[in-house]
Amino acid sequence: MSTDTPTRGPATIGYLPWVLHRVSALALVALLAAHVGVQLYPEYGFVVLVEWGIYRPILDLTLGLVLLHAFLGVRSTVIETRLSPRRTSLVVWLFGAAFFLLFAVRLLV
Repeated sequence: MSTDTPTRGPATIGYLPWVLHRVSALALVALLAAHVGVQLYPEYGFVVLVEWGIYRPILDLTLGLVLLHAFLGVRSTVIETRLSPRRTSLVVWLFGAAFFLLFAVRLLV
């Protein structure tokens, strides 16, 4: 592989976004497992999440992490397209605003 080929490593997209993308993926595995457990296996004790009143916040957190993970994936893809810096910034800001609005609407409704 040549050295000028972009990759989704920390050198290309930034260290913090790279780490957040991976951490959000790992957190989503646990949160989605809890969601599936409540929906499909309440008899195995997952119903306690509903009884304690923490299931709705878990769903909100799951949506937030899904949107963060999607945003960081779109951001890294846009950076790799080699658009002009102005267009890259515009696309990243538009997607960020759209994902933020989706999350805000979910929290307000």
